[in-house]
Amino acid sequence: MKCTIAQKILLQKLKMLLIKINYKIPVLKGRKGYMLINVSLVFCIFFALLGKSIASSPTALLDSANNAYSKGNFDKCIKYNEGILSLGYESPEVYFNLGNAYYKVDKIGMAVLNYERAKKLSPADEDINFNLKLANQRTLDKIEPAPKLFLEEWWDNLKSMRSEKTWGIRSICCFIVFLFFLGVFLTSVRTVSKQFGFWLAIVCFILSAVSFTISRSRHNDIVNKNSAVILSSSAEIKNAPAESGTKLFILHEGTKVSAPETNGEWVKVELSSDKVGWVKKSSIEFI
Repeated sequence: MKCTIAQKILLQKLKMLLIKINYKIPVLKGRKGYMLINVSLVFCIFFALLGKSIASSPTALLDSANNAYSKGNFDKCIKYNEGILSLGYESPEVYFNLGNAYYKVDKIGMAVLNYERAKKLSPADEDINFNLKLANQRTLDKIEPAPKLFLEEWWDNLKSMRSEKTWGIRSICCFIVFLFFLGVFLTSVRTVSKQFGFWLAIVCFILSAVSFTISRSRHNDIVNKNSAVILSSSAEIKNAPAESGTKLFILHEGTKVSAPETNGEWVKVELSSDKVGWVKKSSIEFI
């Protein structure tokens, strides 16, 4: 295989470059020179892609976002955090940072949306809840959430004490201990040991089942998209999922609503038992 003129020129430049860095190679001609060029190009492309991959990693993007925020460049901060989410990574910190950046540029709807998403992943975080409260104070619609029953509120507080992953790990650990004490109950000869193993096995099994139930419930809370935030400056709520529907009331940017049902380009929203209607999907964003 013969080298083209362009390949010969590239080979000479490559050789001169290597000589400059005190790396001496023999003069290569024909097929060997052509192979050297191809191998060099492959290495150049590989390291270029590697550098790009490192530069666009979530950690690098997060550092860039924090740096941009500290310098007051909130648009760049938003861009970097959105880049992290586009890579498939999400965390309370990323959504919290996005909420802060949107709040700084007076996009209250997007700020509330991202604070709500952060709260969904970490409901007990004090900073998230505090900033969400601040953002809600700047919305036009002052809607108080419906009061919960005592048991419902207790269950929600219990779930929010730990993350889904932590409850899952606790469930597995309790189940392993349950198996241990079950073995003690089945293999022990002494009556005291059998009773000891039996009752501790029951306790561990109950703790494992409760932890699994809480972990499953937390998972469903995160996965289910049954609430949304109004992003339009104002959105008409109608009595039917159609343009011809009668206007019931208007909601404004940043208002959180329950969204239990979707019908084509319309979403059913609920504020209370007497405030129910339909809004265009383009006016909201699911949490």
